[in-house]
Amino acid sequence: MLQINPVEFLTSLGVDLVVVVLLAFGLFYRRHKDREMAIAIAAINITLWALTGALASYTLSLGVGFALFAVISVIRLRSTTASWISMAYLLVGLGSGLIIGLSGYNLMFKIEYAFFLVLVMAIVDSKYLLRRSGNSHLASNKARVTLEGSNIDPDLLTERASALLGVEVINIKVLSVSEGSGQVKVEVTYRKRNG
Repeated sequence: MLQINPVEFLTSLGVDLVVVVLLAFGLFYRRHKDREMAIAIAAINITLWALTGALASYTLSLGVGFALFAVISVIRLRSTTASWISMAYLLVGLGSGLIIGLSGYNLMFKIEYAFFLVLVMAIVDSKYLLRRSGNSHLASNKARVTLEGSNIDPDLLTERASALLGVEVINIKVLSVSEGSGQVKVEVTYRKRNG
């Protein structure tokens, strides 16, 4: 078992906390307003940082690291559907937690790689890099709603979501269908009606 240097431990923790605050709350939550995913990004990052640091103090094979990602994949498969952007933020959170949690590496190396990941995410998720298609000049919002029934006809779902929310639906995406309970979960991109 390796000895843990308290200064290195606390410095590594501080760097990880700065990275996760920037990533989960400074970027993701501010841009996407998804509280649950922001908390998940932060919690999984800190957990992976702690696991990596704890496991690094033992002589273990690289297979343990891959096992961690396998467990996270199983959690992902058993959870509700998240957007690709949310998953990208989660992956950056995982990667930075893993990098910063590694012991025996130069602190500047960890900082450079972790902040590089956050910087890349800030750039690729910028509204200036890839503008949204269609009516991007008009403000739009997103909401997740559950509709009764299991019919997934886009026109019917659009009509029902519009009536339920009292908004103009721009796009609708089916997240899940449950025939047992007769419900369809959808993500609605909408604009508020004028007047």
